[in-house]
Amino acid sequence: MHPTETQMLREIREIPVVTERQVRDGGRIYLEEARRLKREAPRFLVSCARGSSDHAVTFFKYLVETRIGIPVASVGPSVASIYRAKLDFRDGVLITVSQSGGSPDLVRLQERASEGGARTIAVLNVTDSPVGRAAGAVLPMLAGPEKAVAATKSFVASLVALLSVAAYWSEDHALIDALASLPDNLAKALDCDWSAAAFPVTAAHSLYTIARGHGLGIAGEAALKLKETCRLHAESYSAAEVLHGPIALARDRFVAIVFSNGDDTEGSISDTVRRLAAAGARVFVAGRPIAGAHALPVVTTPHVLLQPICHVASFYRFAEALSISLGENPDAPILLKKVTETT
Repeated sequence: MHPTETQMLREIREIPVVTERQVRDGGRIYLEEARRLKREAPRFLVSCARGSSDHAVTFFKYLVETRIGIPVASVGPSVASIYRAKLDFRDGVLITVSQSGGSPDLVRLQERASEGGARTIAVLNVTDSPVGRAAGAVLPMLAGPEKAVAATKSFVASLVALLSVAAYWSEDHALIDALASLPDNLAKALDCDWSAAAFPVTAAHSLYTIARGHGLGIAGEAALKLKETCRLHAESYSAAEVLHGPIALARDRFVAIVFSNGDDTEGSISDTVRRLAAAGARVFVAGRPIAGAHALPVVTTPHVLLQPICHVASFYRFAEALSISLGENPDAPILLKKVTETT
């Protein structure tokens, strides 16, 4: 270990080991929960999360809606914690995702959901926490202690836990088999060099992160990390939504980082990339090369649903290095702390 390494970088480097632990030790837990969901056949799922965890449930939303065929909706915790509204959750399941499991508003929404008839599931890194103790079922991330303020390994661990549940629930054997290769894929993803985007991103001061479908949560996470660790203004959009107004900002020196999974959204993403480039923006694409954009190196995975997870691992290396080059401290960003408690 290099003495000047940031804690964030050390935790990023743990990602393949954490994922291997999940595949080895968490598979049975994720399988049991998937079987229960299949037996119960809920009519809908509701997510409860904030920050990076909310981006993880966006990934899960698209998994469940496209693979299982039931809707997943987000309910703002303030509905329960501030407005004290009663909600009818009959025939539904609430899934809370949190690294710490300690924010009071998440606890309150979970309580309200249970009172309203929902079974509650919590995906947590700190399982012995207020959220964990009150949940009907707990799915551990198994990421180990995370000390850097910016969540990295726990975010990837939440993606892997949620993807595993969806894979078992949908009985997608190709995806289940592919999960075994994910630790190696992630190790390779950490070696992908995205430094070509560093100067344009820094010079732009403001940028978009763009994806669609299964990659949308990754775009959201990327925008958050650029704000947290680099103090750069970044907004995330779907490749469709950005055309409904935000593309007006795409002029000279404006930058977009686009995450393309190589799935059914590829046509939409390619069209948006071409339109951004034609407007004068510098566009960087993680995925297959697209005319008018600079291709960032990525790992090719055996299943398309592993691609977003590898993309975010490569992005984390980029964001940590960019933060250091800008003179920031990614381990302790200003105005932030590791456990954020909101009401």
